[in-house]
Amino acid sequence: MKKLTWLLLVIMVLIAINIFAIRPKNVANIRFKISFTVDEKATVPSQFADTLKKAEQLLSKVFSSSEFKEAMYKQNYNDSAYSKSKKKCFDIVFDQSTGRIPGKAVYDNLLADNEINLVINIKNNGDKKGTMGSSNACNYSITTYDYWLVEKGELAQRLARHIAHEFTHVRGYRHDNKVEKAYKWGHKPEEDPAYGVGSVVGEILRDWSKKGII
Repeated sequence: MKKLTWLLLVIMVLIAINIFAIRPKNVANIRFKISFTVDEKATVPSQFADTLKKAEQLLSKVFSSSEFKEAMYKQNYNDSAYSKSKKKCFDIVFDQSTGRIPGKAVYDNLLADNEINLVINIKNNGDKKGTMGSSNACNYSITTYDYWLVEKGELAQRLARHIAHEFTHVRGYRHDNKVEKAYKWGHKPEEDPAYGVGSVVGEILRDWSKKGII
């Protein structure tokens, strides 16, 4: 009888640990609400609305996760022109002695609001295929080019990563122009907030996919 009691106690403790592990304290509950428009010259897959809805849910889940918070707290970025911005919609936090931005500051700026409303304007960029989209600080409207919006692979995951990248620009972080030009094509993403956040989101989604979480 005592053994059974101890076994039940252990099971209850493990259940309690798992419950609290699902949602640690001090992790925000973030919700993305994303709508889209399609330019007359652009095209999107027939089920794009459903794909975007899935990307919205994935992004909300990632931004609300302890994994995202822990990963961002470990980051450290080049300042670029961020510290010189005159925009007032975000807090400018950086180390003046090193010209670096702590990942915690980026995390806090990204999660300043619990509900994030974005509009994605899908356009055709002609023969130019080097850029997936663009966005500006404090403007919650993102431009996304249609050439890469094809239903192969995990488009919802790729779209979530893209939106995370552009949303980082919305929150004030420009691309770093202090590193080698090759960087803009993928070198040293750890130096730039927008590429860095996109990488973190992508890594979390890949990990969750392998584990069957998503």
